[in-house]
Amino acid sequence: MKKIKFLTLAIILTLVFTSCSNEETLLSNDLNSKLLKSYKVKRDATGAYSIDYDLYDNAIVAKNTNSSLNEFSLYSTDKETPKKLDETLLINNNQLKIGFIDNNTNKKQYVTVFDDDITLSKKSADKSFLKSYNITSNDDGTFTLDFTVKNNSDVTFVFNEEKSTYEIHLEKGKNSETTFERTFDKEEGEVLKIDFVNHIPNTSAKGDGNEVLIKKPVIIIDY
Repeated sequence: MKKIKFLTLAIILTLVFTSCSNEETLLSNDLNSKLLKSYKVKRDATGAYSIDYDLYDNAIVAKNTNSSLNEFSLYSTDKETPKKLDETLLINNNQLKIGFIDNNTNKKQYVTVFDDDITLSKKSADKSFLKSYNITSNDDGTFTLDFTVKNNSDVTFVFNEEKSTYEIHLEKGKNSETTFERTFDKEEGEVLKIDFVNHIPNTSAKGDGNEVLIKKPVIIIDY
């Protein structure tokens, strides 16, 4: 009888410890899981910037209003919160900075864009063949760039090995295609840099007739 009671107690204790162990594993996995599913940085045809971002079910976001950059902190939560969010962004001194801080994984992601504020300057818009673009983060660590150019613009894709930069050269041409898409690989710890290079004819009286290269926008992704 004592042996039976002992076996019963041992089984109960085993089940209790197994249950606790499973709960601790689930809690640990939850605490270490990433909170940001994806994000998309966009510039529309007017030159206005915005960002869409998609969170996992256990995530909540708070924007740091004291930071000089657009910094979003992500936290775990058990409450129902919106998972798909968007926000208008402003360029400051031809520069836009975005940061995501995941407080579960302690990982940080940064996006920096160098661009003219064409909403304020028509001259800046005239010096670019680019109409609009967006860049989206993917689950596999790649980034997809979609962009639209003005009519009769030739587009050439080049990888500058010396600068480790993907360059998209835009110039006046006869190409009828205006919408393009490219996916870029990014290794963790490496910077992904994409330059739009506009080939603008030099029309100044003192110019030698050669074209002027204007690299804008420039996109830098780092984490």
